Amino acid sequence: MATRARHLLFLLLAGSLAACSLPGASAPTPFTFPTPNLTHTAIFAATPTDTPLPPTLPPLDPTATPLLATVSAEPEAEGTPLASATASTSEGTTRPNGTPVTAAYLTAPPVIDGDLSEWTSTAYTANQTAPYAGDNWTGTADLSATFYIGWDTQYLYLGVSRTDDQFAQISYGRYMYRGDDVEIQLDVDLDGDFASTLVSSDDFQLGFSPGNFGSLEPEAYRWYPRSLESYLTSVTVAAVQTSAGYDLEARIPWSVVGIAPAEGTHYGFALALSDNDQAGVSTWQSMVTNVSTRRVADPTTWGTLILGDADGK
Repeated sequence: MATRARHLLFLLLAGSLAACSLPGASAPTPFTFPTPNLTHTAIFAATPTDTPLPPTLPPLDPTATPLLATVSAEPEAEGTPLASATASTSEGTTRPNGTPVTAAYLTAPPVIDGDLSEWTSTAYTANQTAPYAGDNWTGTADLSATFYIGWDTQYLYLGVSRTDDQFAQISYGRYMYRGDDVEIQLDVDLDGDFASTLVSSDDFQLGFSPGNFGSLEPEAYRWYPRSLESYLTSVTVAAVQTSAGYDLEARIPWSVVGIAPAEGTHYGFALALSDNDQAGVSTWQSMVTNVSTRRVADPTTWGTLILGDADGK
């Protein structure tokens, strides 16, 4: 009897071992999470110090009641003017990427209403895809822009005429890049970290959304520096829809980027536009910029902004 039991036990063990080699019985292949693309926005980018995001930032929920520009989920921290930033940025420092952009000194600042007819300064173009951001871009009719930039002692001014064959924006705040937004980046200490390929506390990324020309109002948001991430209620944004896309204006207090401006100063700069051609869907599809080398987390790939002289030179 004992011999028969041992024999049965041997057969059961042999059958179990054989089953492990049967088709479909092998261990599952481990799942590897994809690495997010770092081209379009700062929220995926690594930072030298892993500063936690503000705990009360709202989650993106396209079905939720839209958050209007007049509501701020987090008290706005604008930054402290950096006396050394202006002093250490010489008039001769220029990044080799793209064409330098000169902000005209404006003795009569524009009314921020989305009407660009007041802008008479040099017009610049953003019609080149950012690295790894052109797979869904079909040409300038799909997405491109003409933009203007100016300044005075209180504000940086921006005017953008966007060409876009399909308007889509249901996202807001830190997720506005999943729709048709405008973004700028500024390195306000160009000399101090000219060769640094990492973003630091003097590198800013700001976003401007036109809203949806209905329930979602125009707004501004700061992604970088990460420690200052917030809605920017002190920034005035206005937009009007056009037959080609939309026109947008923004008035940005210098305190938002923590500097005291001076004519002739050079800063790192790039303007970019995120694109979404799927109406009613929150997604990012492509990006064009005025600097084709532009990558969000590498200031050495940005271009140059020069503050024009007050006498117009």
